[in-house]
Amino acid sequence: MKNLVRSLNVVIGCLLVAISINFFLIPNKLVSFGFDGLATLIYYYNHVRPEINLLIMNVIVILFASLFVSKEKISSYLYPSLLIPIFMFATSFFEGMINLEIPETMLTVIVAGFLSGYGYSMIYKEGYQAGVTFLIEELIGKALHFPSKIYSWIIDVIILVFVLLVFNYQIMLYSLLVIIINKYIITKVRFGINDSKMFYVITSKDKEVKNYIMHDLKYELTVLDVKGGFTKKKNQILLSVISTNDYYKLKEGIKIIDPNAFIAITDTYDVVNRKSF
Repeated sequence: MKNLVRSLNVVIGCLLVAISINFFLIPNKLVSFGFDGLATLIYYYNHVRPEINLLIMNVIVILFASLFVSKEKISSYLYPSLLIPIFMFATSFFEGMINLEIPETMLTVIVAGFLSGYGYSMIYKEGYQAGVTFLIEELIGKALHFPSKIYSWIIDVIILVFVLLVFNYQIMLYSLLVIIINKYIITKVRFGINDSKMFYVITSKDKEVKNYIMHDLKYELTVLDVKGGFTKKKNQILLSVISTNDYYKLKEGIKIIDPNAFIAITDTYDVVNRKSF
């Protein structure tokens, strides 16, 4: 049953990506990120259907990458890389029957970015990889001995430059917004919305700060014994995870208690067993 649900989520995710491309991006001459965007851009230039372009590029990259990466890694790309072009081909028959045209281009950008971003995130959450761009990114990282997410962004920039040359700066900017929304939605759906903040506090008035956190704001905290790397001075870090709603209350409260306190704040996407320690 669990495997069935996983497979269904991947299928729905691939279908959402195909709908976004066929019904929102292509009618407005927009592109998405990665090879989806490149396949669409080639279609605008030579009128060869984007699903054919995408399928050919996916197969070539996967076959080439299979020489350098494990079969398990390749298998995570294989399923979505075939399904998305298949669904693009299937939904293309409904383009003339179903009119989803939106009068405002900006609204089209938002809808397209959300649909494809949510579709991709459904695929990623089930342990699959939707874009072979990231496979290329991994190969480049291995070759240069410097893994980085910047390689996929370089590919996106190259695509946007071609969009600018083929069309105009407005289409390029709208396509950039599609890519940004796409990746933002993927990140938020995969990792959740950061509804908590983690505070690291070093202060000379630790008793007052502890009292403020525990009794005034009603949050738990943990005390960590540390030693300065430069000064070698022993000290304590007060660690507390709080609701984002109380972010400014805690930050400003600590600054009032100790204006010289060291405060480091990070986003926290999930908290498990909050009161275990």
